[in-house]
Amino acid sequence: MRKSWVRLFGVIFILGIGAGAFSGNANQPFGLIKMIASGVQITGSEEIVFDWTTQKCSQDDIPDIPARAFRDNQNRVQLIDSHYINRRFIGSDLNNLIHDCTIIFNAHLNPDPSKYDDHEWLHSVYTLDGTTVYALIHNEYHGYLYDPNCTMGYNGCWQNSVTFAQSINGGDSYSHTTPPNHLVASIPYQYTANTGPVGVFNPGNIVYRASDGYYYALLHLEQYQAQQVGTCVMRTNNLADPTSWRAWNGTSYSVQFINPYLQPNEPPPNHVCQPVSFAQIQKMHESLTFNTFFNRYLLVGQAGFYDASQGKTIWGIYYSLSDDLINWTQSKLLLEAEAVWTYQCSDPNPIAYPVLLDPNSSSRNFETTGQNVYLYYTKFNYQNCQMNLDRDLIRIPIQFNASDIPPNAPTNLIATGFAFNQINLAWQDNATYEDGFKIERKRPTGIYQQIATVGPNVTGYSNHCQGSTV
Repeated sequence: MRKSWVRLFGVIFILGIGAGAFSGNANQPFGLIKMIASGVQITGSEEIVFDWTTQKCSQDDIPDIPARAFRDNQNRVQLIDSHYINRRFIGSDLNNLIHDCTIIFNAHLNPDPSKYDDHEWLHSVYTLDGTTVYALIHNEYHGYLYDPNCTMGYNGCWQNSVTFAQSINGGDSYSHTTPPNHLVASIPYQYTANTGPVGVFNPGNIVYRASDGYYYALLHLEQYQAQQVGTCVMRTNNLADPTSWRAWNGTSYSVQFINPYLQPNEPPPNHVCQPVSFAQIQKMHESLTFNTFFNRYLLVGQAGFYDASQGKTIWGIYYSLSDDLINWTQSKLLLEAEAVWTYQCSDPNPIAYPVLLDPNSSSRNFETTGQNVYLYYTKFNYQNCQMNLDRDLIRIPIQFNASDIPPNAPTNLIATGFAFNQINLAWQDNATYEDGFKIERKRPTGIYQQIATVGPNVTGYSNHCQGSTV
């Protein structure tokens, strides 16, 4: 079990010759008593949800996005994790899914960049009734296939946007209106060869916030001219209207995305999203839920943060918490793993597209998670150190423990001189899940040193010392 230390309160334990008493303020900064709290546990073995080798419907039938799920009008669970030839899984619940080979949405492969209608992935689905299903699409314009001026290949001529589609038959098929009227979000710049990858990428799952009546989603941003790199938060109160989404500008949700082909004279800086909490979450966007254990929003994504204790950047799946979707806690490592862009030939196979799904969620759209959840991700099965189409959808059960809910600090610390070489400490324990208390002591001109660790629910400690003072 991984443990972390949480500073709570302190006191200098000093007493002259003779007995006496000292009442300490629990918020004073001159001493330390710390709680030990636990982290995240993997509670079971890896499970294969989709095995490409045995279950694929075609060679390019691959798990190529973060998994998304909803309950339809027949109370079936549908899970979407597909390529731009989009298919689904169907079953009675998340634990009993069958991969269906029926194509529910096919990319239009439109060579005109102004139509935002090229390689299209169904990325985020949301339904109120199980019949009408709204979807955000990750749309990749592949200029290298169409533009003779492209000299930098796939990445160099890739411009991304987010568009809209919907199903009116319970997820059996999806369609969108005449392009570009389905555009949701784009950078305010027209396509230019050899500048990519640029744009607005990978819409996260949609979450409803009852306190204000809006639906929220996260976006992945790359730096390009006025657009900064990071995670964008956008919202709407009308899922049926692709033009109704508004993004964060640093103080409010007032950024309106534009079509730069139809509005070429608009000032671009007025139409870019301001990323949130970059130092804490980088570009994390893949999985957003409201977690009932933490009673906060929980973000899970792929990132790399520098670990000073190891002297290197640790890549893997991280998680962060927020009350408002704008201000996020410093991300913590959930699972260390190679990314596609960090993989070297001797490394373990990389992973991508992490997302949390809770089979016990009461939300039709699996917007909530609890203490015990499944972490889903795609595992790439490299051959001869090279990426290929062989990749599987994996899930593992995990349990969040209490370390990310700050334990209630103890109060009413009292230090009583019992003898010339003994001080008795007593405090009120206000926490219910601490692993213990760490007690440190210092003399007025010294440094703090640990003198004891006591277990959970302990409310006192006697400090003995040889000599004339304690």
